[in-house]
Amino acid sequence: MLALFVMTVASSLVVAIVDSQLLRHAALRNTRDWDRARYLAESGLNHAFAELEKNIEFRTEIAWTEFPVGSGDRYMATLQDGPKGTVVIQSVGSAGSFNRYLSVTIKQGG
Repeated sequence: MLALFVMTVASSLVVAIVDSQLLRHAALRNTRDWDRARYLAESGLNHAFAELEKNIEFRTEIAWTEFPVGSGDRYMATLQDGPKGTVVIQSVGSAGSFNRYLSVTIKQGG
């Protein structure tokens, strides 16, 4: 009877530890994807800045771009004319199940 009780307690501890570790792993994966989506959205902004450097009149959408290639993570950006000679850049980064959005308004020239 005592051996059965000890096995039950030990099994309960093992199940609790495994469950805790699975929860930690899922939280870590979510944090990683959340941060990665933000960095990808920033990559979209930087891609848009580079296009504006090449051509100040660039107002085209930057299509979904996978980065790094083969990862499934991606970004895209749109550029539009804003008020008073500004350019509004909106970027989306997507990683895992997360999408992060960034919007920047810049003034070109002086």
